[in-house]
Amino acid sequence: MPNAHHEAARVMAAEVAMQGALAELKALAAETPSGLTETIRHELAIAAATYRYREAARQEQLRVYELAGYASVEKSVVPLLPQRVQGPLSDSIAALHSLYILSGIDQYYLVNVHFRYAYSNAAPLASLRAYYLEAQNLYGVDASYLASINYIESNFGRNNGPSSAGAQGPMQFLPSTWANWGNGGNINDPHAAILAAARYLVHYGAPYDMRTAIWHYNLSYDYVDSVESFARAYRADPQWLDRMYYWNTTG
Repeated sequence: MPNAHHEAARVMAAEVAMQGALAELKALAAETPSGLTETIRHELAIAAATYRYREAARQEQLRVYELAGYASVEKSVVPLLPQRVQGPLSDSIAALHSLYILSGIDQYYLVNVHFRYAYSNAAPLASLRAYYLEAQNLYGVDASYLASINYIESNFGRNNGPSSAGAQGPMQFLPSTWANWGNGGNINDPHAAILAAARYLVHYGAPYDMRTAIWHYNLSYDYVDSVESFARAYRADPQWLDRMYYWNTTG
């Protein structure tokens, strides 16, 4: 079994790298470069810092999947992490386990990360957050559930299908279902799809009975458990959504 302290240090190295990149971006945002040379330097510095953040997020995803692969490793490593990291990380592992069960995988250590999607092939996270919050304000469905479904269904719109069942778009609607809830919008448009998902969930009991509402999205309680677990992680630490936005991506 890997050394627990070594594994915890690897998780924290990714955390420190992300926080360092964010601090640099904050400092750069406060700058007011003048002249062409300074403007170019400024833009290159921003590009470098955002790249470091993406890479650190991917490194943390690798660590999360390692912990998700072995219960004994997770049990020994998680208590060594700071409290602020333990909760969302454990929730993310629980979410992955539910997805594994849903997919019929019982040997979790066989699951590997595949960095296959161009990170830029999704709406900007700031836009997605605005859509989740708009849906929350309009329909009462907590934004964290919509973000979780958006991640699970399409990696935030990077894999819009169609699926083997014919589902399409960032929230993976069947065209027949979209006809009822899409309000005439484009099934592949993230704004329209997120609002439609909220309307669909409300029809089936949200926000008062979220488990039943989410169950109707996929007809599996393992799916429900996964959505709820990722949503808990996002509520516990809003930055957890920022890093998961870059999971499974390249570039």
